Amino acid sequence: MKIYLIRHGETDWNRGLKIQGQTDIPLNEAGRKQARLAAEKMISIPVDIAYTSPLKRARETAEIFLAGRENCPLHTNQLLKEISYGVREGQSLRLIYKCPLLRLHNYFKHPERYVPPRGGETIQELKARCRLFLEEEVYGCESQVSSMMIFTHGAFIKGMIGIVNQFSDCDFWAGAEAKNCSVTAITLKDGQLRMLNSSE
Repeated sequence: MKIYLIRHGETDWNRGLKIQGQTDIPLNEAGRKQARLAAEKMISIPVDIAYTSPLKRARETAEIFLAGRENCPLHTNQLLKEISYGVREGQSLRLIYKCPLLRLHNYFKHPERYVPPRGGETIQELKARCRLFLEEEVYGCESQVSSMMIFTHGAFIKGMIGIVNQFSDCDFWAGAEAKNCSVTAITLKDGQLRMLNSSE
């Protein structure tokens, strides 16, 4: 079974370098174009089932990808939301990177020491959501489904990669960034997950 983790297309907050989290920002026109181009590259790949985060930017990306795939059901799942940054959603990423006193600075530079802002999630809580999604929606359908698309968010994808590769929290950001509309491929065989590749 192949699992394709697809990050949503660009939003105005992505372009403006604001941290989004669970704030429900829609795609911009560039993001819609990214989704159409990425979908064209994957048009020959059969998909049996798809899941999406309920946030607009992921759901619209999913709808663009699945246009014309009438036989592929799309299910919305709350577990696929981006990690919450609580009261700091909308904060400038430039400021976060420059200011070690901000909690979100550790999130990017020292994730093993990250304490979220008020109302936010820990990396451990994000990974717990990833594991729950795998248990509820993925492992049980290995014998019935040959391929699955999951439309979600950058940190969620990093959480899934960390679970597959058994990374510690200090390696949360290891590897390439999941850029807008990038595709990260995982296989599931005999109950074991394995990374295939990541591509823009």
